Amino acid sequence: MAEQKHVKDKTGVAIPGNQLAGNTRLILEERARLLARTPESKADMGGMLEVQAFHLGTEYLGVPTNMVQEIQPLHAHHWSRVPCVPAFITGIVNLRGRICSIMDLAAFWGLPSRPISESTHILLVRGINQSDNQEIELTLLIDNCAEVRIIRPDELNPSPSTVSVKVQTYVRGVTSDMMMVIDLESLLSDPGIIVSDGE
Repeated sequence: MAEQKHVKDKTGVAIPGNQLAGNTRLILEERARLLARTPESKADMGGMLEVQAFHLGTEYLGVPTNMVQEIQPLHAHHWSRVPCVPAFITGIVNLRGRICSIMDLAAFWGLPSRPISESTHILLVRGINQSDNQEIELTLLIDNCAEVRIIRPDELNPSPSTVSVKVQTYVRGVTSDMMMVIDLESLLSDPGIIVSDGE
């Protein structure tokens, strides 16, 4: 006779597997699979790349999830504009006591501007500035979040000639459905994103 499998609910009570609804069982299995993943597998899944996709105007972009700290609706936080800063700095935001600059990639790249709306989000990213080996973090202004995707290295193609040279500098590659994967290391190491007191 086959051994009957049990699943424990959040109270610790064992429930026979055949009493779980099909959808509930799938959800529990998926949660277990996600929880079992190690940080290393998330960052480097055998050469695969996991990216958070999002939209920026008409552009479809993605950033590596191992550099994403959090994603929040902009309207859920206190933020304000700052005078005498470059046009690509939308303002600053208070994230649980930490003051972070809000960078508008569209303005930085010279793309058409978009109004801030209820769907506007901020994406907090963190990485290493390769020029001085110092940790740096900032929030990117995005229009809305899409899905998390797993990409094979051979899915990334060179940027098409229609993409401006400035944008190509920060793009690791482009997928067949035209999602541009951003090279965050290059972006965070660009001295042009550092705003000094004199600017």
